[in-house]
Amino acid sequence: MSEILAQKKDLFEQDAGSAQNKIDSDTDHQADIFDLDGGAKFESTPDFQLEMESATDLESSVAEPIPQIEFFLPETNPEQPEDSDQLELDGMPKPVHWVGVDGLEQPARHQHARTLLESLEAQSIQIPYQCREGYCGSCRTQLIDGEVAYLEEPMAWINEGEILPCCCVPKGDIKIKVQS
Repeated sequence: MSEILAQKKDLFEQDAGSAQNKIDSDTDHQADIFDLDGGAKFESTPDFQLEMESATDLESSVAEPIPQIEFFLPETNPEQPEDSDQLELDGMPKPVHWVGVDGLEQPARHQHARTLLESLEAQSIQIPYQCREGYCGSCRTQLIDGEVAYLEEPMAWINEGEILPCCCVPKGDIKIKVQS
């Protein structure tokens, strides 16, 4: 461990020395640099100095790096109803739409989720995605039967017969084919 610290200290001192040489060479050439009025741009050398890290900083930097893992998972199950401020019409529940996925026996249920993608993910149906906003087109899926409505018009180009599940909801029962 102490050998690694000694190597880091030597590298730091070398870097600090080369940085100081760069500062010195820059100040030597300051007399050659002028603004449009003819006056010198730089009056003095910079007011900073490189400082050595403490031994405890070096020891803590030797520790194993922690990998960054990024997941986007909803905090709750989107297909479970939540209390909301949405106005209900005479106690009528939200409609249930069935989403048939080509290659799966059981259709998925879409009722409470905000988008088709969230509903499918909640039921362990994997759809590739990136932006979740309709910008990239990564979730492009073929619509075999039925109609969807877009919450916001997608920015990504979609061909006829394709949908972006990240920003649409079914208008009724639909059937889709997920890209493989």
